Amino acid sequence: MLIDTVRFSHLLGEDKLHTMAHFLAHTAFVISHKSESIETLLGVLWYLPTNSPTIVVTNCPEEHTQDILYDIQTRLTSHKNIYVVHQKDEQVARFFQDHGVAHILGDDGLVRNGKGEGMYIGALCASLLRYPQWVVFYDADNLVPCALLEYTLAMGRLFLAAHSPNLSYLQRETAPLHNIRICWASKPSLQSGKLEENLLGRCTRVISPIFQGILEEWFGICNHPVISSNAGEQGMTIQTAGALRFSSGFSVETFQLLDFLFKAAQFDTYSGEVLLQQYQSQSPHFHTKREDGHIKDMIAVSLGGFFAFQGHLPPRVEEQVLRLRDELNLDVAYPLVYPALQSLDLAGDEEFLQRYRLFADTDNRDTWDSLLETIS
Repeated sequence: MLIDTVRFSHLLGEDKLHTMAHFLAHTAFVISHKSESIETLLGVLWYLPTNSPTIVVTNCPEEHTQDILYDIQTRLTSHKNIYVVHQKDEQVARFFQDHGVAHILGDDGLVRNGKGEGMYIGALCASLLRYPQWVVFYDADNLVPCALLEYTLAMGRLFLAAHSPNLSYLQRETAPLHNIRICWASKPSLQSGKLEENLLGRCTRVISPIFQGILEEWFGICNHPVISSNAGEQGMTIQTAGALRFSSGFSVETFQLLDFLFKAAQFDTYSGEVLLQQYQSQSPHFHTKREDGHIKDMIAVSLGGFFAFQGHLPPRVEEQVLRLRDELNLDVAYPLVYPALQSLDLAGDEEFLQRYRLFADTDNRDTWDSLLETIS
């Protein structure tokens, strides 16, 4: 298992433009949306490539759904490859029921509330497209979404580099598991009319240090801190998205990092097969400031993700988790865990996604193909 924390001296050189077109043509973007305003959502979508498949998974009040569809169709007329899926859609619930994932449904028979559930839907949709090689997850609560340009270009460079057979630290042309997590330069908050730059999120400060014991015990990696345990912005190969399990609610980011490392430990005899990269961005991240109670809940569910791996964790890590639970007086519970998509039989389900496409008669893959031929 290789872990790499990356900073760039520059973001995009002229010689990288032709390969970046390939990345954008083969990347699906999944946007997690809940209560953010339509203006905030439109701002996020505006900064995404117009021809890349973009999947908005929303859990907004259902009466707002038609307004979202209308505003995207009328105000983002260049974005012809957008899908909008409501988390409570009955067809989505029936799909999971039919594929043996009934525990994702609540008492009302619909998909449960929760970020992890929304990401699971988004990853499923990206998988059903069949042609993406990568999937990128962004949150809709980015109040200054121009930062997404940096994230997208940086992930493109890193993913494409990992596919180069000349790259010295990879023994094969592709890594079976490859995850890139964005580490924000800072998360500024407004205090008494002034911006305060907080280098780490309040949840990350508690959760990330726990991973050091796992890296040391499972991989012999010392002094390489994890600073992305709760990364809301991240990307992975489509194979990785299919191999990782998902978990409920806000536990998903920590749980998936644990699942990634757990699977990497199984690959440990094949050095270079698994790559975790933490990209340290130059852009600050502005998002809605949550109250302390919400952050406490996030810490609790993140710690719950560790409990899902009880019996596999190093003893000192288990002790650390239990100590934090007691010191912070947290109500920690196991998250629900949803099976890896590659374990589901999705053959022949490709048409399921098409009902959620906003511009059903437009196929921009021909546009991408023409662009790539011109550049090459």
